[in-house]
Amino acid sequence: MYLAQKEVMKKHNAVAITINCLGGFYGGHIHAYPCLGFHELLNEGLIGACECDIRSTFTMTMVTALTNGRPGYISDPVIDTSANQIIYAHCVAANKPFGPDGPANPFEILTHSEDRQGAAVRSILPVGYMTTSLEFAPERKQILLHQAKSVGNSSEDRACRTKLAAEPVGDIEKLFGEWDRWGWHRVTYYGDLKEPIFALADALGWKVIEEA
Repeated sequence: MYLAQKEVMKKHNAVAITINCLGGFYGGHIHAYPCLGFHELLNEGLIGACECDIRSTFTMTMVTALTNGRPGYISDPVIDTSANQIIYAHCVAANKPFGPDGPANPFEILTHSEDRQGAAVRSILPVGYMTTSLEFAPERKQILLHQAKSVGNSSEDRACRTKLAAEPVGDIEKLFGEWDRWGWHRVTYYGDLKEPIFALADALGWKVIEEA
């Protein structure tokens, strides 16, 4: 799958690829999940984006370029207001969150969580760092943004394989209420990217919406 992804990207002179992984697998159109291939692409400073999510693919393409190769992490949220934590959960993540030349963290290869088939990644991501989560909407000329400090990795077997726990900066109740503004996915990056994102939005004439 990884070699096929690289070949398609080379053919189209592309830095990003996204695949309808769940629909393709359940519909019998593909016979393996793309998670491991995406994992390798992300570690190389390229884009492998889940679930044919064009908006998140665009977000990753923009911000990975802005950060000189840092990988984004698409996720669905679990928001625990009692613990003041958000858990970013998905079955694909890089294990070089600071870019291709940065340090690597441990990871495990497990089955995909929804159906216990195929192969997916549990990346045990670094704790104690500020993260910036984003979603770009070019059709609206807007960017959603919130930040959180990484505090742990959940090993709970339920839900997606990689589960990064973080404490949001700001109002978690507001974040809970804002989350479904444009859909479920956000893209998380390691680092305090608030200032460069605001500068990028200003240059593009876009608006940044702070979620928390």
